[in-house]
Amino acid sequence: MKLLSTLAIFTSPLLADISLDPTFHFNGVIGDTSAESFSEIGGHAHDPNDNFAVQGLEPGMNLRVDDWLAGFTNINIFTDSNHEIDWELEEAFLKFKNLPGGFEVRGGRMLARMGLQNNQHLHTWTLINSNLTTSQFLGEEGLMSEGIELTWRKDFDRGFLAISSNFSNTASHHHRDDEGHGEDEHGHSPEDAFMEDNVFVSRLLLSYNWNDFHQNILGLNTAWGKNGYHRETSMHSIDYAYTWRENGIELGGREFSIGAEYFYRDVEWMGADDPTLRGVTSQNSLMAYINYRFHPQWVAGLRYEYLAGASGGADIHLGETEYAFESAKRERLTIALTHEFRHSDLMLSTIRLQYSHDDLENENADSIWLQFGFNFGGPEIR
Repeated sequence: MKLLSTLAIFTSPLLADISLDPTFHFNGVIGDTSAESFSEIGGHAHDPNDNFAVQGLEPGMNLRVDDWLAGFTNINIFTDSNHEIDWELEEAFLKFKNLPGGFEVRGGRMLARMGLQNNQHLHTWTLINSNLTTSQFLGEEGLMSEGIELTWRKDFDRGFLAISSNFSNTASHHHRDDEGHGEDEHGHSPEDAFMEDNVFVSRLLLSYNWNDFHQNILGLNTAWGKNGYHRETSMHSIDYAYTWRENGIELGGREFSIGAEYFYRDVEWMGADDPTLRGVTSQNSLMAYINYRFHPQWVAGLRYEYLAGASGGADIHLGETEYAFESAKRERLTIALTHEFRHSDLMLSTIRLQYSHDDLENENADSIWLQFGFNFGGPEIR
C-alpha cells in the first residue's frame, strides 16, 4: 500500500493535464498632433510618441495545469520617445486556484487590479491611448506590481463578489532607478508622487447580471505606499460599467457599454532643497466612456477625461515660484471608430481611427491617429 501511494505521488505530475497556449499581439500607429510635442499629450509608456510608432509587439504564454495552477508571461517590444526599440517584461506570474474557502493566490510580476484599465494589456484597450488617470496617478506603465496577491471569490446565481489584496513593490521603481527620475533642474519630478515601495492595493468587485443580456460591474479600490519623496501616496476610487449584448452570452450581435470611474489621491511631498518643507496635496480625476458595437465588425467609442490640477510646497527660486509637487490640469475628449476583421476564433485584425482634443495648461491640442492591430490567441490568464 505504501509503495502504491509513493508511486501515485511521483507519477501524478506526469498524468496532469498541462497546456501551454501562446499569444501574440501587435499594435502600430501613425498620426500627428498640433501639440508642441508628443509628450504634452501622452503620459503612458505605450501612448503614441511619434508620427509613426510601434506601441507594442507582445508575445505571451499561458500555462494551465489541471484546475489548480495557472500562469502567464509576456513581453512588450516598442519604440520609445527617442525612436529606439525598447522592451519590457510586463507580466510573469503563477496563480494557485480553487483553494479551500474560495481563495486563490497569485505571485510574481503582474498588473495590479486597480480601476477599470490598469489590469488590461495594450491590445485590449478600446482606444489608442491610455486613460489619463492610469498614467498620471498610477505610473508611466500603470501600477505594475512585483509581489503577492490574495483573492477571495464568492459566486451566486446572477454574478459574483471578489475581493483582491496585493502587497508589493512596483516594477516602475526599478525603471526609474535605472533611467533616472526625469527631474527638472531643481530636483522635482511629477513621478515622485507615484507609489513605489511597500504598496498595498485592494479591490472589491461586484458583478451582477439582470439576465444574459445585461451585465453590471461595480468596483471599489484603495491603495497606499511609499512614494518618490520617501513619504506616502494614498488613493481611493470607485468605478462602474454596464454592458448590454444583443445575443446575450452568445457571440455576435450588437453591443453597448457605458462606464465611469472617479479617483481621489493624497500625495505627501517634501521639498527637494529643503527637507523641512513638507505637506500633503489632494487631487482627483474623472473618466467616462461609451462604446457601441452597431455592426458585428464596427465599434464606435467616446471617452471624456478630467484631471484636476494640484500643487504644493511653493518656493521662490530666482524670482520664480516653484513647487515641490505639481500636477497640471488636463481635460480630454476622444472619439474613435474601429473596424474588426475576424479571421478565426483565435485570430483578429483591427483598424482604428481616432481623434482627440486636449485642453492643456498652456494650449489646446488636436490629434488624429490611425492604428493597425493584430491579435492571435485565446483568453489570457488574469
